[in-house]
Amino acid sequence: MGTIIYLGHASFLIKSNEFDIVLDPYRDESVPGLTFPKGLVVDKVFCSHSHFDHNATNLVSIKKEPANVSVVNAVVPHDKEGGLKRGMNTIRMFDIDGYKVVHLGDTGCVPPKEDIIKFANCDVLLAPINGFFTIDPSELKAICKIINPRIIVPMHYYMTNKNSGYPDDDMFNKFKKEFPEIKYIGKELDLDKFKDYRGVLVFKDYLQ
Repeated sequence: MGTIIYLGHASFLIKSNEFDIVLDPYRDESVPGLTFPKGLVVDKVFCSHSHFDHNATNLVSIKKEPANVSVVNAVVPHDKEGGLKRGMNTIRMFDIDGYKVVHLGDTGCVPPKEDIIKFANCDVLLAPINGFFTIDPSELKAICKIINPRIIVPMHYYMTNKNSGYPDDDMFNKFKKEFPEIKYIGKELDLDKFKDYRGVLVFKDYLQ
């Protein structure tokens, strides 16, 4: 059942056989063109850091008897100054029905290999490409050389087809130059359907 549903920006609803989680919910009007979906009820919410476009936990309801969710963490800088400018950011890896899914949050530099090697050979890497608040596509490529994800999914960039997200100097086209083999999907990624796929998947839409 493992399904990743894009909510826009760096936020996702992930549904598994054992639990449902939301990653990095954003405050309404904090991201141009986006309003966070209403009525989500999950087992747990995870926020990579405390900025308002990633920590709107009040917009998500928690089940009365939430399931346990195991997670592997790595704390890395949100900027290229060791966190002095924007603080720290938490990378998380979840086991989603046997698939390893990593969310980079707002990683702002290429972390040392020893900090992220624990995520090596993950099935899915949800990765920001903003280039100002986060790593850019070339830095993402350097990270991918370390952890070798099977599937790469870009996030946190300006979506021209939806007129949403922070302006970012056309980072998506720069991303396509670094990662030219792209397959487009809607707003949901069924992990079983892509169990043999290796490459880049790009969400064309998001749940609103």
